[in-house]
Amino acid sequence: MRIRFRFSLRHLFHAYLVEIILCLQTIYYCLASSIGQYIYRYYLESYSETIDFNSDFWFLSNTFNTTIKDKIDQCNDLSVPAPAHQWAQQKSSNLFFYQTVASSIPTIVMTYILGLYTHQLGRKFVLILTMFADHWWHIAAFLSSLAGGGNVSSFILNLIITDSTEESERTSKFLHTGAMCTGIGAITSLLIGFWIEYRGFLDLYWAALFIQLMTILAVYVYMRPQSLTPVLSINSHCHNHSNNRTTKYDQLIHICMVFSPRHTNRSRKRSICLIITLVAFTFHCLASLSFGVPFLWFQLNYPFCWSATDIGYYNTVSSIIWTVGSIVGLKFFTYTRFGDAAICCLSHIFFIISALWVAQASYSWQLYLGLFIAPFTSYQGSLTYSIISKWLEPNEINNAYTFVTEINTILNVFGNSFFNYLYSITVSYSRNFTLILAAVLGVIPLVLNCILYRVTIRISDESDHRITECKPILIPNHMPMIEPAGIEAVRFPAKTSKRIQ
Repeated sequence: MRIRFRFSLRHLFHAYLVEIILCLQTIYYCLASSIGQYIYRYYLESYSETIDFNSDFWFLSNTFNTTIKDKIDQCNDLSVPAPAHQWAQQKSSNLFFYQTVASSIPTIVMTYILGLYTHQLGRKFVLILTMFADHWWHIAAFLSSLAGGGNVSSFILNLIITDSTEESERTSKFLHTGAMCTGIGAITSLLIGFWIEYRGFLDLYWAALFIQLMTILAVYVYMRPQSLTPVLSINSHCHNHSNNRTTKYDQLIHICMVFSPRHTNRSRKRSICLIITLVAFTFHCLASLSFGVPFLWFQLNYPFCWSATDIGYYNTVSSIIWTVGSIVGLKFFTYTRFGDAAICCLSHIFFIISALWVAQASYSWQLYLGLFIAPFTSYQGSLTYSIISKWLEPNEINNAYTFVTEINTILNVFGNSFFNYLYSITVSYSRNFTLILAAVLGVIPLVLNCILYRVTIRISDESDHRITECKPILIPNHMPMIEPAGIEAVRFPAKTSKRIQ
């Protein structure tokens, strides 16, 4: 009986390794994300002890207009002076700003290095390395950034997913993960809210460390060496790993030029589509950062002044609605046969509406009502990898994903710093400035995806002789493969094109 149980457990880990990794990582990041509430509560509780000697506060108090003070008084916690919430907002966002600055340069450099040396180091090693150094703060932020961070692990898992699925199934595959991660996040967020109220934060961070160690152990034990084989095109002679004369400088050039129309023989249509997709993805990231980075402070600020339990409730309801809405959205788009560009256009329209709605919200029920729009706002993030994989040669995908991951890392590093800083200097005058800015930024990818839609319809692709045969990489006995990032939509796992025995 014990042998059968161990065999079943081992088979389960081999068959659903990526899903297990993603579930554990989702729980970990939910636990780690509570650090913002911890920092805010620390400053809020230290307000009475330090505020008399803080000149910034006196400037803040004297420049507050009457309307803002009246709105702050709506907070339920009347034991805390009205301007204390605003002061804690500024101090918390400033702390996150300096933390992000401390980790910015090494994160960018290590993302490039690990992406460049993924084949030599092995995907298992790089994946484990990024998980070892996820506990941070100031000096710790610098040290953890030397491992590359979550973007590199997403890059590795994205490669595995791309290699393990047929091209026609990648769109649904890259949207599939969202519901699974969101469902896990819903349960975790609800439990975290109650736990913080009754037990505090310390146990959560020990639990986060334990979850991360479990993930590392799962990767080390159950990811087999076959999964480290690089992506190869059977008919392509451009990506020959047996050619040791190719230098890292040449590979860097290939990474930087992978989207250039002059660098390859790809058609005009594919070159235009790739560039438009890349630029649209860039502005989508900026808009999402403008919305998401200061959103915790927005919830903690007037007129909501939410507690940890309130935030836990909201995150749970948000996750459930995201899951259900993503399923309905994808089923609808599949039934109506919408293309990727059309889906992204609709997604950005919903994003703009959502940002404007939340920016004008004054009551908690308005934030909850806005969640019914949210599931349709972020398809661009998940579909980008699917779109570019359809327009590239199989041997170009590794370089393209490295380049996109590097851009995403740079945007996240400087975007987190910039939007935290922007919120800290504008919150005294406009609590919703960054949300309105997010809506404005969302217009740019909307326009670009409209152009992409027209390009894919009107421009012929006679010169498109892309190699379609590809030798995929599969984790042995692994049928469903899931994409690591995003909270979009759900589809059932598609069959892989080949299985390695």
